[in-house]
Amino acid sequence: MFNWKDVRVLYVRELRSALRERNIVVNSILLPIFLYPLLLWLVYTGISFVGGQTEGFASRVMLVGMPAEHRLLEQELEATENLQIRSAADPAADIREGTLDALVEFLPPKAGPPPLAGDFSTKITFDDSKDRSRMAKERVADRIRRYRDHVLGERAAELGIAPEALQEFWVTSKNVATGRQMGQFILGLMLPMFLIIMLSVGCMFPAIDATAGEREKSTWETLMTTATARGNIVLAKYLYVATMSSVAGLLNITAMVLSMKAVLAPLTGRSMTDMTFRIPLTALPLIGLVTVLLALFIAGGMMILASFARTFKEGQSMVSPFYIATFLPVMFLQIPGIEFTPVLALIPIVNVVMVFREAVAGVYHWPLIAITIAVEAACVALALRLATAILRYEDFMLGTYGGNFGRFMKQRVFRR
Repeated sequence: MFNWKDVRVLYVRELRSALRERNIVVNSILLPIFLYPLLLWLVYTGISFVGGQTEGFASRVMLVGMPAEHRLLEQELEATENLQIRSAADPAADIREGTLDALVEFLPPKAGPPPLAGDFSTKITFDDSKDRSRMAKERVADRIRRYRDHVLGERAAELGIAPEALQEFWVTSKNVATGRQMGQFILGLMLPMFLIIMLSVGCMFPAIDATAGEREKSTWETLMTTATARGNIVLAKYLYVATMSSVAGLLNITAMVLSMKAVLAPLTGRSMTDMTFRIPLTALPLIGLVTVLLALFIAGGMMILASFARTFKEGQSMVSPFYIATFLPVMFLQIPGIEFTPVLALIPIVNVVMVFREAVAGVYHWPLIAITIAVEAACVALALRLATAILRYEDFMLGTYGGNFGRFMKQRVFRR
């Protein structure tokens, strides 16, 4: 049985020691608050800056077969500030080489009903692998669409009808989602991924410092001589690592929610005043619970792997594969239309991401949530059970065991 008084004393001791370590404070407290909001802002600002630089380029365009009755369109294209009308002997080759951005060919209307006077079709040749060529195509197509709308309006006025009457059919759309729902949708897509990454980052350094770090500083043997059971020491360290991971994850969620509107503004080019980035209050207890459970699971996995290392650097090498494995499944869950199913509820980490995403949107599938909590709790219990089995061996505790986690499991746990 655990002595909870001893566990509490050791737990407080671990927290105090951690707050004196600069690397742990930076990775578990400062990075969650500043790194990812700042990083996202820099990325989005950079995208906007590059887009602005691209917008400043003048597109080099060649016109072929312009109908005489549409001389006004040619004049508009020539007068457009970001378009340059060029000529070329071999336009297709020039587009491939990058000396010409687009070729605009005005062709007779396709076979069919008798066309209206002055009708024509347009073919734009461009290179989609080049940004300048793709932008030239978009600029020319936009100017032609505007001219088309102008011509339709004039012809409709001559016939005494509305411009819409000259159109075969119209496609309109209406977004029924509110600004709050759109904000929750964006949060549900972005926050789970950053949560997993931040839980792992916040857990890595404390987990390595509490195991391999103790061996490297030659304090592990001294700690083992304290008047308490090994299980109390390991449980205190485990709770300390899980606490630092949970703090990192919750701080990151808070920072991202508070800064999301300002972060996305450079990318969208507008103030986004119609969107509200807010997590429902009813979802906070559930989000907190699954975050803590996931932190406990990640802390257990990292501590077990790091405990086989003799130095901090070696611990980083052993923990890195597990670190990558924690957020790799999340990359496949960024599909907006994916649904929470019983199968996904049985997969650790993935189930927490789905619960988090639905809780942000105010959706609660309680049977699947119960399965998720049970699975995560089982993973935590398994990690503690495995840690207890490992602690039975003296050579492991003293750091004289020369194998890794896989060899240890094969030689001693599975064989036994």
